Order: sequence, then C-alpha cells, then structure tokens
Amino acid sequence: MNGRGAPMNPDPAGPPVLLVTHVTAIDVGAIPDLLAGLGRPSRVIRANKSEPFPGDIESLGGVVSFGGPQSANDDHVDYIRAELDWMPRVMAAGVPLLGICLGSQMVARTLGATVAPDADGLYEFGYYPVEPLEGAADDLALDATLDVAHRHGEAFTMPAGARRLARRDGFENQAFRYGATTWGVQFHPEVNDAVLARWLGGDPPPEDLARTGAQTIEVQRAKHARHHRAMHDWLGRFLALWLAGAER
Repeated sequence: MNGRGAPMNPDPAGPPVLLVTHVTAIDVGAIPDLLAGLGRPSRVIRANKSEPFPGDIESLGGVVSFGGPQSANDDHVDYIRAELDWMPRVMAAGVPLLGICLGSQMVARTLGATVAPDADGLYEFGYYPVEPLEGAADDLALDATLDVAHRHGEAFTMPAGARRLARRDGFENQAFRYGATTWGVQFHPEVNDAVLARWLGGDPPPEDLARTGAQTIEVQRAKHARHHRAMHDWLGRFLALWLAGAER
C-alpha cells in the first residue's frame, strides 16, 4: 500500500476509489482488497499529512472518508475544514461517498446535522451489534443484526432528508443514506487484524479503553476473531451496492 496516492492494486480496471485517512494509511483496513475483488482500484490520501483533495472529482470512482481521533467540529484544523468544504462537491458530482465514523460525522455535518459527545459519556470501543431498520436490506445490504467494530464517543444526529438504516442502544444513529450516492456508518467495518493491532498494541494501552462502555483488550480480540469475517462479508456486499448507486 502506498500512502502517497499510488494505486494500491494495479490490476483492476475502472476509475479509482479515493480512500481518505486521518491518522495512518493502515486505517483503510480490509477495504482495498474488497474493492479489488469488485474490480475497482483504490488509492490513498492522508489528509492529516496535508495531501490535497483532488479537484478532478468526476474522475473518481468513489470516495471513502475514514475515522480518526479528530472531531467533525474541528473547524480550526485546516484539513478537517478543507474536507468539510470538499464533501459537498463530491455529492454534487454524483460520486459515491461513504463516511466511516469520523467520516460519517463529517458527511452528516455537511448535510446540516450536528455532531456531539454522548450526553452520558458513553463510549463505544469494541464490537457491538447494530440492528437494521426499514429499508436496510435494500439500502445497506443488511437484513439481520450484525456485530461490528466501533471506536467513538461522538455521534451525529440524523440529517434532514436522510434515511436512517441502522441503530443500537446508546447510539441510536448507526447508518444512513442520503440521495442516490451518499452513505454514512458510525461503526468501523473496515477493521482487520492490522487495524486492530494498531488500535490495541500500544504501550501504554490506549487511554480510551478506560472510557465508559469500552470493552477490554481481551474481549475485543475475542470478538474480532468471532465476528470480523461476517462483518467483512457484509462490507463486500455493501460496497457493491454503494458503487452501483451512481449508476441507478
């Protein structure tokens, strides 16, 4: 994987999907391989390293905005402000846009929603079930409760005009679709072994393990082993639906 925007897989044909990270290039997780399996190349830009958002948006096959410790309300951070200003152009171009965790919060804020910490200080760090709502089978490729990875303390309200597609206790808004080409998911379906190792392998361990609602390292590793394959199976189906949105 090349963190400087080089193609991550040279074999698939078609316009590349742009993967926007906010910490490291590792954060793309399972998504490049799943896209390659769908015949789509991808390339990474690291927003936090001041790599520019492309002006030729119409040449992109899609955009995925990933998570990070930043807040969607960090207007004082130059690359967060730049991404918030860039996202409406992606939507206007009809290019498939997917926000993951922080990315979903920025999409929601772009659409006029608010982003804030949980009022009771709840923090999701680990694997938790999300429940599909009406329309989720068609708009999210999700037809049953699924255990997925999370890491966040902030969440979005539902943008006006969006369709809420998944929920869970504590953080009610877990997924939405807006129009034909824009989605947001509060959770982290991209998490693979490399991402989990980066999240949990620090010395000292990450401070947010002590937050209310977070699971222990042992529980997270066990749940990852149990659930990540089903999560990635769903993610592959969803990415196919997401990419097809621009063609409908």
